[in-house]
Amino acid sequence: MLRLRFDLSETAEVSEQPRFNVAPTDNVLAVRLDKQGERELGRLRWGLIPHYADPDEFERLLINARAETVASAPAFRDAFEGGFRCLVVADGFYEWKATDRGKQPYWIHRPDREPFAFAGLWARALREDGSRLYSCTIVTTRPSELVAPIHDRMPVILDRGNEAGWLDRGTGEGELQAMLEPSEELEATEVSEAVNNVREDGPHLLDPPLQLF
Repeated sequence: MLRLRFDLSETAEVSEQPRFNVAPTDNVLAVRLDKQGERELGRLRWGLIPHYADPDEFERLLINARAETVASAPAFRDAFEGGFRCLVVADGFYEWKATDRGKQPYWIHRPDREPFAFAGLWARALREDGSRLYSCTIVTTRPSELVAPIHDRMPVILDRGNEAGWLDRGTGEGELQAMLEPSEELEATEVSEAVNNVREDGPHLLDPPLQLF
C-alpha cells in the first residue's frame, strides 16, 4: 500500500511494522529523494540535529519547526532552502485537550483513515567517530477549525498534490510556504489514556476511553 500511495520504486523496501505511539527520539518512517532523484523509504530519528552540530553534544530536541520561521531559523533554514525536505509518513497524530477530568487524548486522522504525509525536514550530522546520524523534524502551523479547541498548533499535512513539490529540490520558497497551511479534512476521535505511557504501543491505544460515569 505504501509503495503505491507514495510512488515508491519497485525495489523500495516497504515491509514496516505499524506503530501506534511514537515519541521524540524514536525513528519515524519518511520518504526522501536519493542522489538520483528517486524516492526512497527509510527511518529518521525524530528530533532534528542540524548538519553543523555534533550529535553527541547537541542538547535541543527539535521535534517541530514553525512554518512562520522555518525559512529563517538557523537550525532549519539550510534544510528548508537546500532541499533536505521529506515526507513523514503517518495516518494520524495525538493531541490532548484540557477537561474537568484532566487531559483527554484525541487521535486526529483523515475520515478514511488512510496514510498521509507530514511536511518534514531532515539532516545528516557527523559524529566524532565518523558515523552519521540521520534525523528529522515536522513542520507545524496554526490549527484548523477542528484542532483549535484541542491545541494551538498542528503539524502540516501536505495536500497529496503538493508532496512532489515539497520533495523537489528546485521548488521555490514562495511555493513551499504556500503549502504550509492547516488541513481541514480531518476528524478527531477520543482515545484511551493508555497513550500517555510512551512504553505502550498497539492498536488498543485507539480504543475509546473508559466511561466511569
